[in-house]
Amino acid sequence: MRFPIAVYIFLGLFLIATIFQLAFAFIENQSLRRKEKVLCMLMLGLAAVFALPDHPLIYIGAFLAMLGDLFVLRKRTFNLGGITFFFAHLAYIFECLFMIVGEENIHWYNHIIFVVTYVVVAIAMYAFTKKDKNYNSINKIFQSLYFALLAVYIPVFSFAIAQVGSFMFLSLIGSIFFITSDIILVINHFNKKFKRYDFYIMLTYLIAEFCIVAGFVLTIIR
Repeated sequence: MRFPIAVYIFLGLFLIATIFQLAFAFIENQSLRRKEKVLCMLMLGLAAVFALPDHPLIYIGAFLAMLGDLFVLRKRTFNLGGITFFFAHLAYIFECLFMIVGEENIHWYNHIIFVVTYVVVAIAMYAFTKKDKNYNSINKIFQSLYFALLAVYIPVFSFAIAQVGSFMFLSLIGSIFFITSDIILVINHFNKKFKRYDFYIMLTYLIAEFCIVAGFVLTIIR
């Protein structure tokens, strides 16, 4: 597999930015961590641009995640960050579905699996956060829809492995890390904060983003 030299350059910069981000998170230097945070997804998004310029949903998802990283740093734009992450996840899911349809038509019962998974998780999440006084009804609904979308990753990427094959297992692993990252975030919110929680959140988050993007790229160019 040959990529343009720019892909390797931006992947190298992504790795360097990730190391610095995790180091700042580990020593709990919030000032440096916040200033450097957006560089990680910016570098990964640029690597995706040069690797697959004709598949914009992949790098749009990465760039939306970068914007989400930027927005969640401030209270005033935190909800906007959640919205951008939501659409980043949509971009990844639609790219995956387009890949599947390109290989073979999706049977009717697969649509039902995706929809039922989404609805069940959304209802469960809303019930879980219903008594939380820190959020209003709109925030609770959006949070439920957001986490339900993450849960849909599992059946969608699992189905992609069966239909498309190749390296899509990386995207499935990435989806699991993504869910793990947000579970840590939820635990930290609803329970007592634990030491270096930002380190564990960013570690699982960056592994997730890299695996999802790498899964798409390596599968498409196979």
